[in-house]
Amino acid sequence: MKKSYKINNYINITAVIIAFSIASFVLFYPPMPGVADQGDFQRVMTVTGLKELERTPEELNSLWFKFVKSEYKMVPMNPARLLGIIPTTSMIYPITLARIISGIIAGEYFSTKVLSFVYVLMYTAGFYFCYKFIKFKRIVTNIFFMILSIFILMDGNYVVWFNSLYGEPMMIIGLMLFIASALYAVSNLDKKDFRKIMLFFLTALLFLGAKLQCFPALPFMIAFIIRIAFIQNKDLFKIKNSRVLIVPVLILIFYVGGIYVQTSSVCGLDTEYNSVFYGILKNSKNPEKDLAVLGLPSDMAVDAGKHAYLPKEEYIKYKPWSKLTKTEFNDKISNFKLLKFYVFQPERLIEGMEYTASKVFDTMSSLGKYEKTAVSEYTYKFNRFTLWSEFRNTKLPKRLIFLVIFYGFIAVVSIIEYIKRKENTKERMYIELLWLIAIIGILQFPMPYIGNGEADTAKQLFLFNYTFDIMVLVSCTWIFDKVCKKAKNS
Repeated sequence: MKKSYKINNYINITAVIIAFSIASFVLFYPPMPGVADQGDFQRVMTVTGLKELERTPEELNSLWFKFVKSEYKMVPMNPARLLGIIPTTSMIYPITLARIISGIIAGEYFSTKVLSFVYVLMYTAGFYFCYKFIKFKRIVTNIFFMILSIFILMDGNYVVWFNSLYGEPMMIIGLMLFIASALYAVSNLDKKDFRKIMLFFLTALLFLGAKLQCFPALPFMIAFIIRIAFIQNKDLFKIKNSRVLIVPVLILIFYVGGIYVQTSSVCGLDTEYNSVFYGILKNSKNPEKDLAVLGLPSDMAVDAGKHAYLPKEEYIKYKPWSKLTKTEFNDKISNFKLLKFYVFQPERLIEGMEYTASKVFDTMSSLGKYEKTAVSEYTYKFNRFTLWSEFRNTKLPKRLIFLVIFYGFIAVVSIIEYIKRKENTKERMYIELLWLIAIIGILQFPMPYIGNGEADTAKQLFLFNYTFDIMVLVSCTWIFDKVCKKAKNS
């Protein structure tokens, strides 16, 4: 048993070293890549104490979308944000660490290259703890799982986003750390230690606070944490003991809810515009009828098919952010009305989901990948350790029916396995964790189209793609283990 533990530990460490080496090659081999800003960085910079370097408007416009900006000036940051008193994107924590390191290296200047290094450390730490707490009976399955996980989850089209101020890296790192904390808690189900539950809440905060689109996962993650807490300690059912669980739940809701309210007020107007004009009305056979269903003026049909980022002269009447649009559109539309529209017209939702499926599996994006000084001209192409994402994007069917069959297969097999393990709580909890990851991903799928029309769909499916990859990893490992077991018994 000791020998087996040592072998597995050596395998774990070797796998993490390989993962770290791949990430370092992807990010730091010259020319160093990253992802260009398409207008999202300012929201993060404002709350984390970062400011653009002195550049002319022409210089900034030449960098926008096409070239990576890695250098920023550090300015004072409100410490109440760091303490969570003012709910702020969870990116503030790795950015603060990167600020400290940047301050030592370059004085008042901040570099996203330093931030990418912090991200790599966090991500590979998540890998290590996942490897440590996933217990495979066969060493060969362990090795297979590690090789495949590195090949899929260390893909360059995930890692390259680390060198940016987008929330995408924090989403996948936060989810990885949450999975690691869940595996740790499940592997120690028989031990009463509330520190494990606190770790749960901290990693959940890192994930849920990364981006607005993570918000729908909040109740499901809380339910999972509470379930494990009660399995570990039945005394929590008593009112006098339940406060140790209720307090962190309320803090998490306050923090994530606060981020949701703040972010919605900043970027909600654009997404509302896109959801109707560039979503519902864009391919509508009868725009006036759809507007009537939504309770909006019929003359809005003149701007059907337009998104919120066109030049002002492109709009006929309803310009985004104008007083008229704010009064007649933004003040009258709501998420509830959008959901109601699709609930009572499911055929329109299916059409939208078919469109969304056509944009799935693309984690590359058309954003520039290098600094202006490093390349002769704009390019979005990037091919460092990207075999998996290229295969997924070019070979897998981008059809809604494929996704339904894939997730249907996982649901049926996992339910069968769950029923078979009614006496094994630990293994059941591993399956419930898989369901949680699947739910988090599935919730992401309709959100881009319902909430933002046909605008920026591929980028908003980033988290869906990541959870899909986890499903592929788990499915392939399960099949491999079954084949190994059958081969051994035959």
